[in-house]
Amino acid sequence: MVWHWNGRGSLPVDPNVGVTGGGGVGGPAEAGVTQAWPRYEAEYLRRALLSEKHKYATTGLDREQKQIYLDQVTRDYKEEADEALKGEFDQWLQGLHEANDPEGDSVYVNAEGKPVRRWTMRNKEAQDAEGGSKVGQARAGWKHTPWGRQSLTHLPGVSTYLAEQKRNGMDADTRMQMLAEFGPQSLEDAWKYFKHWVKGRPVTDAVTLPPHFDHQSTLSRSDFKGQMPHSMYEYRVDQPDAQPGVLASDANAYNAAAARSYEEAPNEAAFKSHENEAREAQLLATRQFRERLQNAASREGHAGENEAVAREEAAERAQVADEVRGDVIAEDLKHEQRTRDEQLRGRADSLLPALFSKV
Repeated sequence: MVWHWNGRGSLPVDPNVGVTGGGGVGGPAEAGVTQAWPRYEAEYLRRALLSEKHKYATTGLDREQKQIYLDQVTRDYKEEADEALKGEFDQWLQGLHEANDPEGDSVYVNAEGKPVRRWTMRNKEAQDAEGGSKVGQARAGWKHTPWGRQSLTHLPGVSTYLAEQKRNGMDADTRMQMLAEFGPQSLEDAWKYFKHWVKGRPVTDAVTLPPHFDHQSTLSRSDFKGQMPHSMYEYRVDQPDAQPGVLASDANAYNAAAARSYEEAPNEAAFKSHENEAREAQLLATRQFRERLQNAASREGHAGENEAVAREEAAERAQVADEVRGDVIAEDLKHEQRTRDEQLRGRADSLLPALFSKV
């Protein structure tokens, strides 16, 4: 059993994004968790404190009062961050998010601590000027939302998810509007009426980001099932990798997407031994990643051949088994025949003395 270091929670999967690895953060399972992460929560808290909106308004409080007040009202900021993150996700699904702006910059940046986007396909685009392959190396200049204003309602479950929210919201609002129109009819209705309409209980305290676009573009909607966006991928030939000067043969190609704060040649004395070891470890990880991709492609390409070989081997085994069974049956028949012959000879031998005595 492999020993794991998980005393204080999960660690990153990839050691290349930080000082360690071997955990679960950054993997498919963790990416599927519908919850904000610490850095997003911190960014939300900063935005909320600077907004002076809702409960974060501190007008009329002196410095000490403001500090005490904010210390108390910020206790639920993580739940509010989850709400804000979900709001951004809903906007992005409908093509209303800032990332959907075709004129904006939707290039993914391989910053410290973030997952590293890598070259995965061996093609012309993944080659440098010297013909070397960049597969497994960090990739810069990749756009995460190249389809722009087009929504993702063609994906299974998206339309149902969005429609259910709209339907539930409209049904709940209609019931509360009818309560306001005709008044409470019971003690329970009276409490709902007082809480909702008399006191005006806020339905949210989250400082959310407004949609970048007011409405969905009628020219880029994909409301019909199976209608894909015009493009799920974008590559700019005039700006390959966003760093055309970086070649796969360069010594620092393993971290080409991360900007270096200083110029340093690998052969200089300033290039410390531990830095050299770290670079070699990075290159080893890149090489292993490339080999895994090649093995996966090889297995997929030879799947048909492997199945044919397996069928031939199964047929040969079946034929050998049939021949063995035939030999066993023949041997059993011979044994039975020999037994019957011996029984007949014994019976004849026992009858011969009696016959000779009569003669």
